[in-house]
Amino acid sequence: MNKKWLAMKKKLIVAIGSMILLGILTTGAFVFLDVPAKMSLAPGNTKQEASLKYEDITDPVELEKLWQEYIYDSIATVGNTREFNSAQEINALYVAEFCWFKYVTEHGKEGLALAGKDSTLRVFPLGTVLEYAQRYFDLTTLDVSAIDENSYDQQKCAFLFDFGVEPTRPSYNANNSWGEHLEKATRNSDGTVTAVLVRNGPALSGRIELTKTYTFKSREDGSLYYARGRWDYIDNHLVTLTGDYQRFDKILGFEGKMEELAMIGEANGKLLLVNTPYAKGKKASLLLLNPETMKIEKRLEVQDQLELSDVRLTADKIVLFLKDKIITVDKALGGTKDIYLPQAIKSKMERKAKYDKNGIPDIFFGGYDVSNDHQKIVYTDEIGVKLFNLADNSEKLLAPAVPIVGSKFLDNSNHNHPRFVADEQKVVTTMTAYEGTRGYTMCDLEAGSARTYDISSENSSTGLIHYDTGLLEVNTPLNNGECKTLYLDFKTESIKEIKVEEPGATDYIRPPDYCYVGQDYAAFTNHTWDGNDNAKSMFFLNRLNLKTMQVEPKIISVKAAEMHILGVLADGRIVFWYSFNPSENGVCITLLHR
Repeated sequence: MNKKWLAMKKKLIVAIGSMILLGILTTGAFVFLDVPAKMSLAPGNTKQEASLKYEDITDPVELEKLWQEYIYDSIATVGNTREFNSAQEINALYVAEFCWFKYVTEHGKEGLALAGKDSTLRVFPLGTVLEYAQRYFDLTTLDVSAIDENSYDQQKCAFLFDFGVEPTRPSYNANNSWGEHLEKATRNSDGTVTAVLVRNGPALSGRIELTKTYTFKSREDGSLYYARGRWDYIDNHLVTLTGDYQRFDKILGFEGKMEELAMIGEANGKLLLVNTPYAKGKKASLLLLNPETMKIEKRLEVQDQLELSDVRLTADKIVLFLKDKIITVDKALGGTKDIYLPQAIKSKMERKAKYDKNGIPDIFFGGYDVSNDHQKIVYTDEIGVKLFNLADNSEKLLAPAVPIVGSKFLDNSNHNHPRFVADEQKVVTTMTAYEGTRGYTMCDLEAGSARTYDISSENSSTGLIHYDTGLLEVNTPLNNGECKTLYLDFKTESIKEIKVEEPGATDYIRPPDYCYVGQDYAAFTNHTWDGNDNAKSMFFLNRLNLKTMQVEPKIISVKAAEMHILGVLADGRIVFWYSFNPSENGVCITLLHR
């Protein structure tokens, strides 16, 4: 999954959360639910915790102090760390955000300097953060090395925040915008205090989704500080699957995030996967997966942080596109070879951009691809699509950037993610827009012509091409307001409409892993939303035969959980994963297609 989509998805989640919050605040639609008898809210479930003696804290004054002083500000900050056994394991950014809310509540933010002349961000010194971190977490240091430069200024040794603070804070037993409430608090025989928060499901669902359990250590003066915490999702048995498939709990040998995993092809009955972590400092890796056992059999770590668009499988090798070189890897993940880029290409990537008042750079580099014989490189910049010949260092403009008429922000639509296709007789690119994309361009190298296609959607990307077959746009919006499913064939350059009897919901941004185009088959999902309860939503998996262009609809149906496609095998089998929450998820492969 690329970074652009992950960033967009975060924005989408925030937007949905804001709508839910508005509904809660305006309708009061918040229900305190009784905890099922089978679910224990004792201090914990480990042997050590189970041996503790504890007494319930029932005094409203004490509960209110615990809520206001320690818990409420943690919900959107340190509460995002799903498990920690010491405060050192909490993300440093979450700790700093918690400390920000404490500082602003006590002092306001007006006394903090602005980060810049035109900035609304405030400079929150690390020294000040550590004062609060020691008070609430017993921490004297924070590791800020992995924090993004937009949140931490290394030169100023300060965080850059501008979060608002609510004028009135809800009580521990009142409705709040996060949908979480303090269910239970205990004082334990070892001097610790345990608090259990409960998060309810949709207001009309009558269910609990998860609990958060925090343990605080106490000081002689009676103050508390965070010692450990964890989330426990409730298995409400909401997910059901129908169809012919084999299910696995997980991919054995893979401990990363499924949304950062993608299939790039096959080799000798194994699946070639690439893991591209989004977090700063995390390295990419190539993996060999046995689809019969769903077990990783080999792993090769790459000494760089990559995006999915930086990896491509050719006929006999895997190609990694770096800023200074190309790395080729054999399909068995054994031997590697470095091929250094010519200075003419490297210099394009090394340029320093200047930005206008709208934040638009004056230069552009949209990536590159290399031919199988390593003699030609196609790349894109602000001028257009260019073909570079390594034999004589000559360069040819295949298609210029396209002027945009009437835009307040962009002068041109640039070519992005160039890829050799149609047995390297053509080059296809994605056309950029201010937000999203504007379509595709196909350059015919022999004819010297270029053709544009206005069929893309927000997350369209030629950088995610896995096979030399075509591009599938599912429920793509057209200029006349209709939504259609269209297939662009690389070799014929024709667009074919794919008939889908029940297209499902169309009013949302489709993530890239809702669709996968393989060698002989493609797969895509569609779904129906339930606006009142996501557990009633339905996802459907469809298979497309690329030879007949016929769709096999709804070969798999999933209730409640969101479904994502990992890859499509040459024999038509589809590997997919689903997730409702960490207690209800899995990885599946459809049975052999007949």
